[in-house]
Amino acid sequence: MTALEDCPLVIFIAYTVPADAEARGYSQWLRDVDMPFFNAIPGTGHYANWRVGDVLKGRPRPWDYFDFQGLNSEADLDRVWFDPGLDDFRKNWLKLWGYGAGEAPPVLRHSYLMRRVGERRPHTDLTLTLSGGTGPLPGAAGHVRWEVESVLHKHFGGASDKPWKTPAAEGNPLGLDWLCATYGNAAPPHETAEFACRARLIAAPDRAPVSPS
Repeated sequence: MTALEDCPLVIFIAYTVPADAEARGYSQWLRDVDMPFFNAIPGTGHYANWRVGDVLKGRPRPWDYFDFQGLNSEADLDRVWFDPGLDDFRKNWLKLWGYGAGEAPPVLRHSYLMRRVGERRPHTDLTLTLSGGTGPLPGAAGHVRWEVESVLHKHFGGASDKPWKTPAAEGNPLGLDWLCATYGNAAPPHETAEFACRARLIAAPDRAPVSPS
């Protein structure tokens, strides 16, 4: 299994679920079903689920969970995104969990292709600080940093009149040009971040299961 920090491209998936999802066993479902399913897709090097905790900088975002789906190589993007089992899996996720009340905003109806930039320091921990901002990518940031390169339009979104992948410069519902991850329970947000939060691991292929906080 590849470490997330070694993946050249990472799909960032930000989302929310109904208020009663945890009481209905959502985190355990991620461990038992979601995480193993995505890690078994050919071309996926590392897929893990995280839950947002305290917001450290900026305004809270309309997502309180996120997933990293790291790819083994750039050539794996198409076959990962169009894996034949994904459509049924997405439909089942919507049936079981959905997004909560009302129509999901655009930030939740897309995913974001990120490119790893610069040096990275492989690290494993059950918590991290996720920092993000707009403008140039900071020269030194955390254990790993990424530029948001493209917006993926197929994820949970149904039919679209846009191509399945468009440059982030043409429209980016995430509202962040870069993200960086710094592992550790007390890791500070990056000084130039416009948004930063603590997050706790729910499930990953290379770490022990984590009980809900």
